[in-house]
Amino acid sequence: SGYVLVGEAPGFVSWKKRRRFTGPAGMLIRRALWQVEHPRYKDLEDLFYMTDVVKCHPSPPGNQDSNRTPRKAEVEACVKYLVRELQLLAPSVIVAFGKVAAEGVAKAVKLAAGSHSHPPKVIAFPHPSPRNQRTILTRYPSMSAFERALTDTFCELIVKLEARKTVKRQT
Repeated sequence: SGYVLVGEAPGFVSWKKRRRFTGPAGMLIRRALWQVEHPRYKDLEDLFYMTDVVKCHPSPPGNQDSNRTPRKAEVEACVKYLVRELQLLAPSVIVAFGKVAAEGVAKAVKLAAGSHSHPPKVIAFPHPSPRNQRTILTRYPSMSAFERALTDTFCELIVKLEARKTVKRQT
């Protein structure tokens, strides 16, 4: 049982590159992990299974290379896939970015509840989009403090993961 990182939906850059968390918001998350400077966990893919609540890029009509918050109907249509991912992976921790992701994860965890012996710990952060900075700054004194909170969380998760690996090797 590992860790899962959940976003709201792929942004335009991530959708185009076919690699999750590579747009401006994703790069902030990646930088936070790089600041840990752990030799084994150099990138998000090394630490997390990564997914999104909505599986395709939502864009405003007529502006395909822009981003928008997923609609409720899109979340409803896709949450069953997140439920299945959580059932298969049985993560111990889920890190969610954004209100839509946090709500989608809460719903998926509830729907997947019967398949887990212990429900996963869910850690929710605001979506790190540049257009969401005002919201972030109501919870953190600066964007640097927000990024530091992410780095600290990643450090804690790595310490726990490494401790479990050590215990497994000893048994």
